[in-house]
Amino acid sequence: MPEAPEPTEGKQIAPASVVVRTPPYLIESPSLANRVARGSLIFLAVVVAAGLILIVLPQSTVERMIHGLQATKAADLPPEKIALLYLGDEMTGKEFHIRGIVRNISSEPLQKLDATVRLYSTENTLLETVVVRMDQDVIPADATAEFHLTYPNFMGQFGTYSVDFKWRGGELVPYKDRRGTKFLK
Repeated sequence: MPEAPEPTEGKQIAPASVVVRTPPYLIESPSLANRVARGSLIFLAVVVAAGLILIVLPQSTVERMIHGLQATKAADLPPEKIALLYLGDEMTGKEFHIRGIVRNISSEPLQKLDATVRLYSTENTLLETVVVRMDQDVIPADATAEFHLTYPNFMGQFGTYSVDFKWRGGELVPYKDRRGTKFLK
C-alpha cells in the first residue's frame, strides 16, 4: 500500500524564489550628455521648421503676423475726445439723481454725445440701461457739458451704476477719467 504523505503541519516551507527580469531599457538609461544632445536636436528641428514656414509664407502674411505680435489694444484705440470731470449721485426725497460733467478735450466741436448709464443689482447683474442726453447737442472745443438722470420712487432697486459715452449712432466714445482722487481717512 502506498504511504500517505506526511502532514505539513508545523513544517515551514520555503517560498519559491521568483525571478523578475528587468527590461533592458530600464537598466541602460541614456547618459546626461545623450539626453542634452537629443533635446538640442529637437529644439533645432523646431527652429528650422519655423524658418521654413516663414520662407514659404508670402511677405504680406509675415508682416501681418509681426504687426499682430507688436500691436497692443491700446495702440489701436482712437484718442480720447472727452474727459469725465465729475460723476456723483444723491437722494432727494424719493428720487435718486446721477449727474456727470464732461469736457471736450479735442480741438473740434462734438455733436450728439450721449451718456449711457447702466444700473446693476446688489449681486452685480445688469438690471437696466438708460441713455441720457447731454445738456448741449454741440459741445465746443474745451467746453463742458452735463448729463442728469433722475430715477423716481427709488427704493433700492439697484446697488451700483456705471457710465460710458457714445455717439447717437451707437459708437462708443473713449474718454479720460479726470475726476479728482479721493483720500480716505
